[in-house]
Amino acid sequence: MLATLAKFRKTASGLASTRRWSALSLRHAAGFTLVEALITTVLIAVVLVAIYTIWFGLQRSYAFTEEDMKAQQEARTALAEIIELIRTARRPEPAPSEALNLVIVSADANSLVCWTDVDRDAAHDLELVRFRVDTDTRTLYRDESQTGDITFSSGSSVRLVSNWVTNNETLPLFTYKDGNGTVLSAPVTDPGSIRQVLIDLRIDVEVGKSPIAHELRSVVQPRNLRQY
Repeated sequence: MLATLAKFRKTASGLASTRRWSALSLRHAAGFTLVEALITTVLIAVVLVAIYTIWFGLQRSYAFTEEDMKAQQEARTALAEIIELIRTARRPEPAPSEALNLVIVSADANSLVCWTDVDRDAAHDLELVRFRVDTDTRTLYRDESQTGDITFSSGSSVRLVSNWVTNNETLPLFTYKDGNGTVLSAPVTDPGSIRQVLIDLRIDVEVGKSPIAHELRSVVQPRNLRQY
């Protein structure tokens, strides 16, 4: 009888210990699960932030590359047009006035006015054309006047390069040389002495940031001013 009672007590004690251990294990298991959940949440947040950062960077890089390519394309097209119109410039017959009786009427660092056939019509009529840089908006324009109005108060204006031009007084779009190859100071006081026009078109999508500005250069000899 005593042996049986002792055995029962031992069994009951073992069961109680087992229950306490199980309860403690459950509490520990629940605690670890919460910590793991928090760690998992933090890791997911870190991964999402990393993915967003990479995605944002790729999007910005793609947008910059696309804009840079567009700027280069506009600049190349504009340069080709400027070269062709200056190369084929000629003196009007008759000229509206003595001051306009020149192939190149006005020549400044970021502005050039000449007579040329813009529309290439069958009559080959000349238009007074001005290429100019608006440094405030960083835009290259071609202005046209069919009335010979040197102020270009009337006529049409075409935007050649948008918002990316970095030419200014220290980085001129145009440089001029006479028949001896001497560089003429701008504005040129005697446009009739010009024999060469050096073009240095600069574009930069984001000024002050990499990559550096693109430079498109060319030298033009107006056909009707060439010296052989």
